[in-house]
Amino acid sequence: MHLRLLGSYCERIFKKGGYLMFFPALVGLLGLVGVVVFFWLHNGPGSGRPFGNRVAAHIGIPKSVFYALLENGVEGSSRELLASLQRSKLGLEEAGVKLGPALGRGLARLERRFGTQDSYDRAKPIVARLVAAAEEQ
Repeated sequence: MHLRLLGSYCERIFKKGGYLMFFPALVGLLGLVGVVVFFWLHNGPGSGRPFGNRVAAHIGIPKSVFYALLENGVEGSSRELLASLQRSKLGLEEAGVKLGPALGRGLARLERRFGTQDSYDRAKPIVARLVAAAEEQ
């Protein structure tokens, strides 16, 4: 008796129009939400990336060069560093000065690895100014 009831219940669930027909849509929706959350955390307002873009524009270094120098000059995550600078409410010039030593280390490391590059040569005087300002503080 119980097996017959269980069998008819299972037939209702697995037949077309049962509850499980929504399962693939639910999994797809959860996957889509997961992708959106991932990109929001990595590129959204709290990630430090928009702040880094503003700092790069303020100090006059192209974003691609700025992030290459920063990634190669900072210990740990550059995004966490940018997010912490953003949370500390520093101005763009002050944040640039704080990042100066890391940018200098990144410039030296990239030049050792790849030799002189035009884009890095254009950034050298800016980075040197930021490093000098950081040493004065």
